Amino acid sequence: MKSLKTYQTITIVFLMLFGIVNYLDRSALSIANTTIQKDMLISPSEMGILLSAFSLAYAFAQLPMGMIIDKLGSKIALGGALLVWSVAQTASGFINSFSGFFALRVLLGIGEAPMFPSAAKTLNEWFEEHERGTPTGIVWSATCIGPCLAPPILTLFMVNFSWRGMFIITGVLGIVLALCWLMFYKSRAQYLKELEARGEKPVTAAREPVVVDVAPQGSFFAGWLDLFKHRSTWGTFLGFMGVIYMLWLHLTWLPGYFQREHGLDPYSTAWVVSFAYVFGAIGTIAAGRICDRLVKRGVGVLNSRKYTVIGGLVFAAVFTLPLTFVTSLGGCIALLCLALFGINLSSATAWMVVNTVVDTKRVASLGSIQNFGGYIAGSVAPIVTGFSVQYTGTFATAFAVSAIVALLSAVAYFVLLKAPIPVHTGHAGQKNWQPKGDEVSGRQV
Repeated sequence: MKSLKTYQTITIVFLMLFGIVNYLDRSALSIANTTIQKDMLISPSEMGILLSAFSLAYAFAQLPMGMIIDKLGSKIALGGALLVWSVAQTASGFINSFSGFFALRVLLGIGEAPMFPSAAKTLNEWFEEHERGTPTGIVWSATCIGPCLAPPILTLFMVNFSWRGMFIITGVLGIVLALCWLMFYKSRAQYLKELEARGEKPVTAAREPVVVDVAPQGSFFAGWLDLFKHRSTWGTFLGFMGVIYMLWLHLTWLPGYFQREHGLDPYSTAWVVSFAYVFGAIGTIAAGRICDRLVKRGVGVLNSRKYTVIGGLVFAAVFTLPLTFVTSLGGCIALLCLALFGINLSSATAWMVVNTVVDTKRVASLGSIQNFGGYIAGSVAPIVTGFSVQYTGTFATAFAVSAIVALLSAVAYFVLLKAPIPVHTGHAGQKNWQPKGDEVSGRQV
């Protein structure tokens, strides 16, 4: 039987592949933006609405998905979600109307909603708290590796098989991966059960999270509602808005920006955008390293995440604001690379916050609440950008707005993210919390 370390590695690989496919699928419309507008006679503002259909559905699906994931477990929830969104992606290659395309983008958003809350819950299960920084950074690097691979790969598919063929190929890939996950993946609970049946014990294993008086099976909804009573929940909710607003602006409009503002052809655009996302991937991996190093130096686990996520947001805003007046292609590429590094540093760290601030029974629930806030803001980004470009002729205003939103989100993290959320017991007036560390002094206990 495979070792615990082997299964941890398999889990990371699976989650990375799913994240890459997730971003390939959601990037497809952005890559084919200009082609689809011409083919289906869609205006820039209508394209903005079409791009936002995904993010709005994704946002509102988060709220129930968190409870569903915590109830069913990440294996079933994630496998089923991947099947749903891959079917929607495949069907998009056959659509002929704006309304039909809109409906499939909504289904894609609903299907993709469980992805990252499920990933956070899976990592929570397989790794100890102080070990999760690096695995989280690696898995969340998929949010940049996907957009990095998307321009050259999807452009290649689009040129050789049309934009419709591009949707079909990526959709079928997701269906295959979903079947592999459902057939071969083992949860940590299943792994330990099999070891027990064989009379074996793992040499090293992630300790079971300490939970005191956990709510009974029937009180998941009460535990979910309880999250909204705490400042830290609102810190993650409001803080993540700036992260996703900026990420979604880049994901949906960056190819169009380089084609419209700098006159690049699709192939040149693909390579420039991919290059920028390499820096984003470096940011996600750096997030895990930075947080783990801060913890080793005696900074509290929660504070290590808090300082890093705020730093990333400020860094991204500082290098986005000059895009409102810099006009040279080289200068804009450099600024966007640095901005993507900063905002992806924050994105990966925000999910480490979720895994730190709440008990394991509600990781997916809090992650979904965070994602809901993020994608409410993210759904506005393509629309604001579309109308801004249509009526001003440039992207300057859109970049300025994204920088301001990022700075406001940094303030929200600083003011509201103060302490872990107490465990909800399910009994009126009774809550218990077993400290994970001395977050006031920063000393680990």
